[in-house]
Amino acid sequence: MVILTYIILGLSSLVVAFINLSPQFGANPDNEQKQYYSSFSNYNNNEFNNLEETVMVTGEMPMSDFFVRDSNRTPEASIVSQDIDINKFKNNNIINFSWLGHSGFIFNINGTLIMLDPMLGEHASPVPIPTLKRYSEIPLSFENIEMIDAVIFSHDHYDHLDYPTIKKLSNKVKRFFVPLGLGNHLESWGVDSDIITELNWNQSFQFGEINFICLPSRHFSGRGPFNRNSTLWASWAIISSFGKIYFSGDSGYGKHFKDVGEEHGPFDIVLIDSGQYNEAWRHSHMFPEEAVLAAKDLKAKYFMPIHWGAFTLSTHAWNEPINQSIFYAKKYNQHIIAPEIGEVVFLNNINDDVKQWWIR
Repeated sequence: MVILTYIILGLSSLVVAFINLSPQFGANPDNEQKQYYSSFSNYNNNEFNNLEETVMVTGEMPMSDFFVRDSNRTPEASIVSQDIDINKFKNNNIINFSWLGHSGFIFNINGTLIMLDPMLGEHASPVPIPTLKRYSEIPLSFENIEMIDAVIFSHDHYDHLDYPTIKKLSNKVKRFFVPLGLGNHLESWGVDSDIITELNWNQSFQFGEINFICLPSRHFSGRGPFNRNSTLWASWAIISSFGKIYFSGDSGYGKHFKDVGEEHGPFDIVLIDSGQYNEAWRHSHMFPEEAVLAAKDLKAKYFMPIHWGAFTLSTHAWNEPINQSIFYAKKYNQHIIAPEIGEVVFLNNINDDVKQWWIR
């Protein structure tokens, strides 16, 4: 029994040391920051909270199921993307965008380049895990990026905030916009604090002619076993005279969608979490039907399902989210788009005749 205790203590010490010495885990808010956060209604007991009760685990799913190889969970071959020519991407007087796979995007708004959750790494995990490896091509080369005006992150999970991506992008970004606390990760990875803007829900920042509004989502945060909910998670509205965009980040269905729709809608396009769902965590991720209902709440002209097409983070078939989203969009009379990864979409000239490119 004594030997077993020493073994457990030794292994625990190794885990703690690995986390402390591995940069990909990022950094935590300090006591001064926590004191500042405590003045906000969405921060209690040293952690951020959701607007409504959010149970982390709402059903049973053995952890072993998560790592089982299943032919339906990934495509038979890597998804081929359309290459983005960044030199032709930047345009004046319009909004155009391309999906980078999963929840990543690059937007052009009248010549301003914006990236949303640019996860351009190979693994959605702190260390390489075969079942969490990207299965789609990355449509954008770091070498071809000269300067990005703004990068927005929704939260700090590995499939959204990627350490290798930040290391390659950090000297090519004018400003980062993040929820409270997430800037600590960026700073620990070498990003200058002067170009990081942290916001709480319902706070905004005017960036030239574009207004970035940090808004609620229903989720959680944490990059290790000891910092759950130490940083905020968020959705974002991106509003300009050229159009109104909503980006859900990760979120379960909740009352915040209707609130946002009433205050900031209608939106020209909404990018909504529609994949990697499971009954075991239905409060923090939406099923496709809920995603369509969220789009309706937001008063969206166009709805685009996201959080699919790159990583296997649940047990459903890899293409189930898009197939189900199309079904429910038709049921609820909601316009939907499903561009290929890397395809350039012009907001003022959207073709909502969905090409089922994932069926080949």
